[in-house]
Amino acid sequence: LSSPPPPPYDDPTVTNPLEDCPPLRWGIIGCGRVSHDFVTALQHISSASVVGCATANSLEKAQTFATKHRISNHYGNYDDLLLNADIDIVYVGNMHSFRREIGEKCLLANKHTLLEKPFACSVKDAEYLINLAKEKKLFLMEGMWTRFFPAVDKARLLSKQIGDIVSVSSDFNFNAHSDSDSYPTSVLYNHKLGGGASFYVAPYPAAIATMFYEGRTPNQIKVVGQVDHERTGVDLQGAAVLSFPGQEKDDDDNNLSPVIPGAGVATLSFGMLCESAEETIVIGTKGRLKICSPCHCPTRVSMTLKEEGQRGESSQEVIYDYPLPTSSDDSTYFYPNSAGFCYEAAAVARCIASGKLEAPQYTLQETMLNITIIEEIRTQLGVKPI
Repeated sequence: LSSPPPPPYDDPTVTNPLEDCPPLRWGIIGCGRVSHDFVTALQHISSASVVGCATANSLEKAQTFATKHRISNHYGNYDDLLLNADIDIVYVGNMHSFRREIGEKCLLANKHTLLEKPFACSVKDAEYLINLAKEKKLFLMEGMWTRFFPAVDKARLLSKQIGDIVSVSSDFNFNAHSDSDSYPTSVLYNHKLGGGASFYVAPYPAAIATMFYEGRTPNQIKVVGQVDHERTGVDLQGAAVLSFPGQEKDDDDNNLSPVIPGAGVATLSFGMLCESAEETIVIGTKGRLKICSPCHCPTRVSMTLKEEGQRGESSQEVIYDYPLPTSSDDSTYFYPNSAGFCYEAAAVARCIASGKLEAPQYTLQETMLNITIIEEIRTQLGVKPI
């Protein structure tokens, strides 16, 4: 059975995140698969509109995209789209390696900007874009849509019931070659364009794990994995273990515990070689949560509480389901659960309407934290910078 959606993290007064949504006029940069899914999902927000779309240098491709999605304006370059005064915000869904260049263009054109993950290909580029957005007083966000699903909003609330969180494990692996991205010609294996598992996959488990440690910085990161040094130069898979430092313990003899407040570990698995279960498990001293597969775009979360004083004994698992919105037409998506892009887009609209320059669900500070983690992962694996 479906559960009533929890209030969105950015505005607890909202009862229906998709219907109670201010209008917002979108421009789309990049007319590929992810942009297709994002625009298709916008149909679930009646107040959202797409004013224009653009490719880097193909008017024909932009026209095809515009015709498919009933967009009134299309452009064969980004600059012309950014001159359109009717566009409030730009969604950037093109190749990873152009994040800084295109993000800068959007901000200098005084457009609010939503950059699909990864936000940038280096810590330096991320810092530059964030500082520019603050200088221009514009909304800026990485498109970490995972943080906006109702199931994840519910997991935030449930995490307060499972005691001190001491461990989070999150995995996201898919078989790129067998699914749709042939090796070595697919962009996923193109180092110059930002290919590799650390950019395509690792941001998801990193962002979900750090959420439960409330954005604290790990004091240790250990990484292993495989890099395709001989042919493409991209990382193919990896595993990272993060350790989060705790706070000083209270010397109260009546409340002795081995638990160090705030301390814990996170285990991240990511890759493009095989399809994993793709679950996130959050373990606390009083119980555990499971954000069910596919955990980067989940519709189900469950909670199991520990029976006090009885090892191995737990209460019955409680399951919360949040089905995706459906449409009456024959909308198709390239990726699983892409209708869920609407939750992210609705939150962006609410934030901009209320004057926020970042989203509480995924702040710019958290963005910087996770890009720093990704950069460290790439460094330890031996992946060359772009």
